[in-house]
Amino acid sequence: MVNRKTAPPPYRGVQTPDEFITQMGNVWIGLIEKIASDPDQNSALAGYFGVEPEVIDSWIEARGRTRCSASVPGGRRCANLVGLKVEYDPRVWAEERLRCTAHGPG
Repeated sequence: MVNRKTAPPPYRGVQTPDEFITQMGNVWIGLIEKIASDPDQNSALAGYFGVEPEVIDSWIEARGRTRCSASVPGGRRCANLVGLKVEYDPRVWAEERLRCTAHGPG
């Protein structure tokens, strides 16, 4: 008989930025210790992952959730979130190109 693990429950509710960072640190063992002593932790985090600090700021603001990749009038990116998935790797998060139901498939 196959012992199948049940999937964790999907993300529900609001996380604070601190809660998100703690969970992310639990996934990336040792990361918190590596950047904890740096006075500019977001830049240290960006350096660790090899992304721009602005990506880290946006990733934390979205709590790792994927934002719609469509543009709204005025040129800004749509603020709608797509799905319930939380991405703990900002490199993967920055590359995701999904659209919300209002903007349809790309």
